[in-house]
Amino acid sequence: MGDFFKTVFSYNFFKVFIYFIFVFSGSLKWIPFPIDITLLGAFLCAMVLVLEIKSITIFRREVYIQVLLILLLMFFFLVSNLYTVSYIYSEKKNIAMILNFLTVLYPFIVFKNIVFEELKKLMYVIGGFAIVVLLYVYFTYTFIIFFDVTQYSETIPTYLAVGIMLSACFIFSMSSQRVTAPLIIYRIILLFLLTQLGGRGPFFNLILCIGVYYFLNLKNIKLNYKVVLSAATAFFVILFYLHDIVDFIIENVNIDRFNLLKASQEDESVIYRVMVINKGLESFYSHPFIGTGIGSSGIALTGIDQVEYPHNLLLESMIELGLVGGLAYLSIYIYFFLYNLEIVRKDKKLLVLYVICLLFFLEDMKSGSFDAWRINLFWMSIYLVQYNFQMNYISKKVIHSV
Repeated sequence: MGDFFKTVFSYNFFKVFIYFIFVFSGSLKWIPFPIDITLLGAFLCAMVLVLEIKSITIFRREVYIQVLLILLLMFFFLVSNLYTVSYIYSEKKNIAMILNFLTVLYPFIVFKNIVFEELKKLMYVIGGFAIVVLLYVYFTYTFIIFFDVTQYSETIPTYLAVGIMLSACFIFSMSSQRVTAPLIIYRIILLFLLTQLGGRGPFFNLILCIGVYYFLNLKNIKLNYKVVLSAATAFFVILFYLHDIVDFIIENVNIDRFNLLKASQEDESVIYRVMVINKGLESFYSHPFIGTGIGSSGIALTGIDQVEYPHNLLLESMIELGLVGGLAYLSIYIYFFLYNLEIVRKDKKLLVLYVICLLFFLEDMKSGSFDAWRINLFWMSIYLVQYNFQMNYISKKVIHSV
């Protein structure tokens, strides 16, 4: 516990914390804070940037390549202002691109060493805070704010935003060295709340990411008596209490939402996504090479210059930037996931961050937009910083041993 508080009250943790506040401020607007949280986060990040810019860190070549690919896509969006058919949504998206740029810039100037432990502690704090708040609204029957459109408020994050963060907290808990009773309870509560929120994307993406995590970590998994005992206990609990567990979990869940075959035919959100994807493809086919410019997805999907996107970043980049944008977007993730595939097999911390990046990539491909792309960039940037300093440390260690 002493180590926990020592980390939380360190300067390194503060730098991670304000970075998180800046990126995720849109989901924190419901907190009654006297100052706009986005402006506060931006101000604190700017102050730290000024203090840390006096010493610039030299990064590995592969890190620069990854950042260059990201900045290249942002550059294409900037250039598309010259021919965009949008005037209203393009202004908002330009602001979003500035925030995306700052999201990438901050960690590469501010962080001077490995930050995984600080981020891990922060995710436990967030997970605990989310559990307390969600259990309160669950048992006071105000959980309806996530399902009833009449209760909707722009300051309250959507059930998808909350669900994907619960999934991220769960994945981060897998980095713990020991599996203890409190940790098991923590994970169970996260999964319970995730099912109660009813978001298909976060739930199925979490299952997929856990599978990827264990597959890539297979050679490091050791079967000792604790693992066997825990597995046996879980098996018998499920065997004897499965019916009660299922009844408790699905008490307030629309279970049909998790029936993918039925949802594809009846669920309005699925039908709407199919509709906007078809319209988005039609727009791309009409302007296949350079698209119709930044912010034009609103016009392509609705016929009106307003905020609207196809819930898929690849298609969104193709609508607005054509093949140029689509290839630029794909190159970012193809390079990231393929280059780091073997590296993460050898290091559990990098593997956790790698799987988190996969989680948010999958969510962006189902429900995301470039307006909120900075959330994905946050995790990727953290991974690159962690990777850079970790690889440099290993290199120095090898040199010293020789």
